[in-house]
Amino acid sequence: MTRAEKIQNYIAAQQRITSILEKETNPITVMAFAAATLKEIFPQFYWIGFLLVETSEMTLGPFQGPPACLRLSLDSPGVCGTCYRTAQPVLVPDVAAFQGRVGCDVVSKSEIALPVLNGKRVVAVLDIDCTELGGVDEVDQRELGDIVRFVASRFQ
Repeated sequence: MTRAEKIQNYIAAQQRITSILEKETNPITVMAFAAATLKEIFPQFYWIGFLLVETSEMTLGPFQGPPACLRLSLDSPGVCGTCYRTAQPVLVPDVAAFQGRVGCDVVSKSEIALPVLNGKRVVAVLDIDCTELGGVDEVDQRELGDIVRFVASRFQ
């Protein structure tokens, strides 16, 4: 997929998500629909899902893909734990090079995690695993940031 095609696909995903969910206020519904839309539009994304932040761990929320880790510690050294602790996106073009990665599978070659923020508090993490080495990049980070902000607007 070219850069231009990727951007067009994100435009289509954002339009679908925001138009259909315009009046939806339930964050679980919004996360489920966003994950399904992204999985449909980006088939190279092997796994797409949200981890919900609880008191001492993140728990599996709405996702698309095969079964995954049900719980991750908030102090996990992996991609999602790092995203949670820094409240910043974590872009990993090659998961084999990420020290401390929590591998729930062996198929993923690249990964991105973005925080879902309610004010300054991380309430969830969007995690996407890709089967292609370098399959996620700065375009994904920028465009997914817009989708994550929309999802975050549904948290009270």
